[in-house]
Amino acid sequence: MLRPLHLERKPDTPAVKFDLNGTLSVAGRSLPENAESFYKPLIDWVDRYADTAEPAVTVLTIELEYFNSSSVKQILMILLKLEELHRKEGKEVQVIWSYNQDDELMEMKGREMESLIDLPFSMQAYSL
Repeated sequence: MLRPLHLERKPDTPAVKFDLNGTLSVAGRSLPENAESFYKPLIDWVDRYADTAEPAVTVLTIELEYFNSSSVKQILMILLKLEELHRKEGKEVQVIWSYNQDDELMEMKGREMESLIDLPFSMQAYSL
């Protein structure tokens, strides 16, 4: 049986909250020594969630202050799994890319991610 996945934020890894109600979030900094190892449980969870998803709407909020290049591929894998859920299962999926309004790099990275997937994608700037 699938259970919620919650990971505490650490200096090099983001906080993760994946709940069965369709609310998913990744927040903080993503600089794990081994991104594939860190993100594998998240990708596996999304795979299993896609098989059993009950909510009509799934919302993934990504609020990263910084991420390294090895994290990009893993984050994209999560987005592609959600895109598959949307395309094959007809489930509504939304992505919210939240970034500091003064951080042009993170805004640009969000727009790059948006261009790679076919999901409703909203950019949300916040101020500190």
